[in-house]
Amino acid sequence: MKQWLVERGIHYLFLLFSAVLGVSVAVVSVWADGSTGRTKQGWALIAGLSAFGVVLITHVERRLVEKGKKRAEERAIRAEADMAQLYSMSLLPLSSAVKELTGRYVTAAPLPAATAPQTVTALDQQRADVLDRVLRGAVDLTAPPIGPTYTPRARCSFYRYDAATGNFTLESSHPYPNGPRTVIDPVGAAHMKTEILGGGGKTFRIDGTSVTHSYLIPPGTGYKAVIAVPVIHGTEKIGVLAVDAPAFSDFIDAHESLMESLANVLAASYALR
Repeated sequence: MKQWLVERGIHYLFLLFSAVLGVSVAVVSVWADGSTGRTKQGWALIAGLSAFGVVLITHVERRLVEKGKKRAEERAIRAEADMAQLYSMSLLPLSSAVKELTGRYVTAAPLPAATAPQTVTALDQQRADVLDRVLRGAVDLTAPPIGPTYTPRARCSFYRYDAATGNFTLESSHPYPNGPRTVIDPVGAAHMKTEILGGGGKTFRIDGTSVTHSYLIPPGTGYKAVIAVPVIHGTEKIGVLAVDAPAFSDFIDAHESLMESLANVLAASYALR
């Protein structure tokens, strides 16, 4: 409260100073020719009132802009809180339940060893469609395109993990092509296997504060921020889903829950094999 009073006091002090200075300049400019009389006094009064009016209008306009900016910030904060609640309390539990249900179904009724080729092809096509929707959803719901060209600012990629070799290979990305690594080098693969897929899986994020670098982003691509989540079905490590953005501020905490939800959906689709 005390700080607010000090800030408002300084603000009104500057306002008073501006008004006095404006009125003084206006009056002096009218009296500058040295003439006198009631007409001159009238013009001086009009000039002073006009100058005071300009200062007052400027002050009111500034206050309206400040209030509008504050309301916009409050709406943005409420929207972010609502989005965080939606992702963490609705979407994430739902995707986890779908993933668990799919796992139980696959365990109880696995596909026969001699599955018809057309069935396998149809499943692969549907799985590819799910992956495409996941990649596009991650881009649209994190750092969406902006005008006038509406070029996507974020990039989402899925790296498939090969347990036999320990390597990661780019399976798909959106928008494509946009510079993601097609194959992760051994150092990056160890980083992804240990820090993302290891220990049952955990989300990895470059926020510019606690973490500032990742092997997932090649130098010179224009991306800085990353959220990478594990895609795991049961004990099977399927891969890593990663979304990149140009600025650290493009991502908020709610986006971590979003990416985890999308990873659950992707894991469920890969379980049906």
